[in-house]
Amino acid sequence: MEITFKNIDINNNSFTIKEKEINGIITNQYEKIENLFLLYNNIDDIEINHQKIKKSDIKDYKKKISIIKKRINPKDYYLTCYEILLKEIKRKELKLKDTNKKIIDSLKIVGMNQSLQDRQIFTLSSKEKKYLQLAISLISNPEIIIIEDAFDYLDMKNEKKVFLLLQRIKDQYNKTIVFVSNKTEKIYQYSTHVIIYLSNKIIIEGKTEELFKKVDILKENKVEVPEIVEFTNKAIQNKKVKIDYHKDVRDIIKDIYKHV
Repeated sequence: MEITFKNIDINNNSFTIKEKEINGIITNQYEKIENLFLLYNNIDDIEINHQKIKKSDIKDYKKKISIIKKRINPKDYYLTCYEILLKEIKRKELKLKDTNKKIIDSLKIVGMNQSLQDRQIFTLSSKEKKYLQLAISLISNPEIIIIEDAFDYLDMKNEKKVFLLLQRIKDQYNKTIVFVSNKTEKIYQYSTHVIIYLSNKIIIEGKTEELFKKVDILKENKVEVPEIVEFTNKAIQNKKVKIDYHKDVRDIIKDIYKHV
């Protein structure tokens, strides 16, 4: 499902969430972005799959969107994994033929085996909590999954594991992923399409590799430039080295050996 939000900033600009891609939104206005996805703004300014929606359609479209907050509510920490998934089923009033199977399948998709279903949430590692949040999201089979600060509280090793899991879910189950964060480095590293929305203004939107080449625009708007992008830009501008913009420093080293 592709969504275009129109007339959302002071200049009446718009942005599009690309279907079946990993989208990144760099923002300092989490609540504003969340409200957009919850379709709280004027529905005349929203297009889904290039079609305007009707008021009668809103309820159905909301079912296709899941928002994963930065952390699990501490009030739920003494629930088991099974109990919090059951709670989500009841909250969303899902009508399932086999509730137990749905819960087990959702845990299995994210790599949490059945033995974890009786673990209380406070006993889980940071990576396991991220997996559980994703399992909770998948219980309603959404088309778009929005994740706030997806990689917070993770070391580099587990960050990569969470990303690979999300990538597999996107590809295998045809999901659209949206990362929402103020951490430019992570959005650059893991997204294929990026929107920068800061202080009620869309700064820029586009394919990740092309967008981050526009370092002057980023700096002009006080957007943090990822270190790897800054290094590449300086090498190109100051040293006239013919290298491409990469997300992995090893690829930059290969380029340098090739061209220098």
